[in-house]
Amino acid sequence: MSLNAISVSYFVIFCNLLINLLSFAGQTVSGGKAALEVSYFGVRVHREDHNLCEETSCPISPGKFVLSHTQTLPAFTPPGSYTLRMKMEDANKHQLTCFSFGFKIGFGSSVSSM
Repeated sequence: MSLNAISVSYFVIFCNLLINLLSFAGQTVSGGKAALEVSYFGVRVHREDHNLCEETSCPISPGKFVLSHTQTLPAFTPPGSYTLRMKMEDANKHQLTCFSFGFKIGFGSSVSSM
């Protein structure tokens, strides 16, 4: 079973990175985790795990669904190139999906896609 990412959107508001993942589930998903990693110029600087059911409503029914996550950035986030990678697993630790995207943070918390 896998989840197919349809689109990922993100933006920064003050010190929060908001991520919305529009995805498609082939069958019901009743739980699991979302592992988030952030790299700065290719070096991992942050990692955390989240209960999948805290990021979206569970059970996830077959079809389209949205997973939303807000990541609080440190008060001073160095400007530069970042990569965010999210891997989702079901309750049996089978990988559902994995995606990543690059973005740049400029002075004053401006963000742009790479």
